[in-house]
Amino acid sequence: MGIALAVVVPSNAAAQTASTGASQSVDDLKRQLEDLERTTKAQIEALRAQFAKQEAELARLRITPPAAPAAPGTPAPPQTSDRAVVSATATQETFNRDRETAARVDNVPIDPALIGFFGIPNTPARLKIDGYAKLDTIIDARPAGNPDQFNVGGIPIGLAGPERIANTNIHARQTRVQLDFRSPTGTDSEFRAFAEIDFFGSSGPVDPRMRHFYGQVKNVLLGQTWTTFTDVDAFPDQLDFAGPAGISFLRQPQIRYTHPLAKGQSLAFGIEKAVVQAPQITSTGSAYTPAPDFVLRYRLERQPGHVQLGSIYRVLGYRIERENRRHFGYAVNASGGLKVFGDDRVVAYVMGGRGAARYVDNISGLNADVDVNDQGNDVEPLPVFGTYLAYTHRWPRRLRSTVVFGYSGIDNTAAQAATAYKDGYYASGNLLFNPFGSLNVGFEYLYGSHEQKDGGKGTASRIQFAAKYDLYRKRPVDQK
Repeated sequence: MGIALAVVVPSNAAAQTASTGASQSVDDLKRQLEDLERTTKAQIEALRAQFAKQEAELARLRITPPAAPAAPGTPAPPQTSDRAVVSATATQETFNRDRETAARVDNVPIDPALIGFFGIPNTPARLKIDGYAKLDTIIDARPAGNPDQFNVGGIPIGLAGPERIANTNIHARQTRVQLDFRSPTGTDSEFRAFAEIDFFGSSGPVDPRMRHFYGQVKNVLLGQTWTTFTDVDAFPDQLDFAGPAGISFLRQPQIRYTHPLAKGQSLAFGIEKAVVQAPQITSTGSAYTPAPDFVLRYRLERQPGHVQLGSIYRVLGYRIERENRRHFGYAVNASGGLKVFGDDRVVAYVMGGRGAARYVDNISGLNADVDVNDQGNDVEPLPVFGTYLAYTHRWPRRLRSTVVFGYSGIDNTAAQAATAYKDGYYASGNLLFNPFGSLNVGFEYLYGSHEQKDGGKGTASRIQFAAKYDLYRKRPVDQK
């Protein structure tokens, strides 16, 4: 019995000890699990916060990853500058693709994926050969002036009955070829050289013409491109080459420096080629350019849209007999664009000044910077005004439409010629379609009127069909 007791008692003690140890092990395990759960939750929340921060930063910089991994040896795309913001109006797809040609702060690309660029062997540089082929079919019920582009300043006035004939024209003069070269400079900046030609040369419908050829590094630009006064991101989405009445569509040689300010803001200063346009007022009179044109521009850019304010300061020279006359000319403008109502966008532009008709596209070439004064014994800069408003709406199935209204006018002097340009009105509407890939087609109706100083008036309407094939597709088509 004693032996049995001696055997049983230790067994009970061992069981109790084992039970106590097991209980302690379970409690320890529970505590460890709870600690692990708290730690894991904290790490998950930290990762979520970090992801949200990175997502917000990417959205702010509008950086999108390439659709496919780059080929081996291809240079990495440049980092987007935190001083530059690309707005929704800059990235808006347009038929003429002028936004891609504009020089931007720190050479920031509007297509961060750099689709179409390829690396140049044994260098850190990259190059893109781009452009598009475009065929226009134009139908005029009666003469509208220029058969290749709709310019209200050239609409004929006073045509007799037999002269009011219909006309059909087919051309490919808007076809463009581009070279875009980008290379790091070893600092925080990138060098860009851009060249573009079309076929609107003066020698015929297949005569090449240089549109752009410039280089920019550290926000210093040298070469020929859009005047600093122009707002390319406010151009309407149209088929017609000339654009609405009032638009500033000028490209010219220049030196420009753009200074980035706070986020999305910049101040640009340009010294540009000057041309004084004036009629031959006397038998020996002629215009001349005492100084280049000076342009000062402020720009504010945010993701939904942008605002731009510009100004021009000019010295206008005219030689009358043996006397040289100099007058001061100037102009100011305000423009902008905004993404509204889903994918719809609105752009607007207004300008006014004296002696700056050359900077209004449909008046440029009419010798309206200066003209004879009211007394007929001198010349003076003519007051000029231009404006337009455009709205783009996206329909389902890769369709979009843009309506545009424009106006430009000059305050005539009493001694000016009776046939001098007074004002012009413009309206257009289109329907554009992207059936697939790089192919785009469209239809556009245009209407304009032109009035002279003496009250003579001419009107014209035009129907234009266009088909365009891009060499590279820049981004997926916005769809609903």
